[in-house]
Amino acid sequence: MENIRAQDFESRIREKEYCVLLFCSPMNVNCVLAENALSCLEDGYSENTSFFKSDITEDVALAQKFSVFSVPRVCLFHNGSPVDALTGAVSHSVMKAFLDRTISH
Repeated sequence: MENIRAQDFESRIREKEYCVLLFCSPMNVNCVLAENALSCLEDGYSENTSFFKSDITEDVALAQKFSVFSVPRVCLFHNGSPVDALTGAVSHSVMKAFLDRTISH
């Protein structure tokens, strides 16, 4: 999963049909778990989906743009537009179900 900054976001989000963006903080254990879950799932969606993460302690602008008040927060985009979001600690199976609701793979 690649890090993304606010200045690169608009161009990078449209590289593939879908984009998954994890807002996280490296000091938050639930963020580490969410990143691990997404990293395990990433290969199954890589053909049409980009996976990014944004450290809210380093890039406040991007978190503010999407009104991120709690982490981990996973935002899902389709053709550059936000379509769904998931906040908080969730299991691998819940994360997969969240992605499968929108992403066809």
